[in-house]
Amino acid sequence: MAPSTSSFPPTILHVTKNSPSGTSSFEDVASPPSQPLGPTAQLSYIYSAPPNFSIAENTDLKYHQTAPPDAPIRGFPPAGGVSSVILDFGPNPTGEPGFMHRTKTLDHVVVLDGELELTLDGGETRLVKVGEVVVQRAAWHAWKNPSKTKGARMMAIAIGDAGAVEGGMEMK
Repeated sequence: MAPSTSSFPPTILHVTKNSPSGTSSFEDVASPPSQPLGPTAQLSYIYSAPPNFSIAENTDLKYHQTAPPDAPIRGFPPAGGVSSVILDFGPNPTGEPGFMHRTKTLDHVVVLDGELELTLDGGETRLVKVGEVVVQRAAWHAWKNPSKTKGARMMAIAIGDAGAVEGGMEMK
């Protein structure tokens, strides 16, 4: 039986802010929302900022906090924007492939736990292990957990390329 997405570890978020006097403090933020990606995977939204944000004016923080609760998770930013997510993949006992897709983003992906297989539409495949980094440049790709018994976790930071629209993702 496939594991429930509720079995994934929680994503805890701590955000700092700066006061007009120059001192730093923590901003109280809600727990990051998560959405299932099929029966054995989950995406947890961490943070996003619009293009040309100002930390001094907290425009990134306001943007993050004003996402409508029923809106899609801001995992794919618009041109010049940035977004970060955690992706959890449960064990894959039947060897199900990932789904081929791409976004108009420059992604920095770090495997945090387990191993993940990255397949490109040209047929190349790489096994990405804990601590390894992938810089993914708007490539057609699919991620898959190759383990039949262990979960895997990655963090991705995406920066919107010219022409990117928020939430934009193409599927093959």
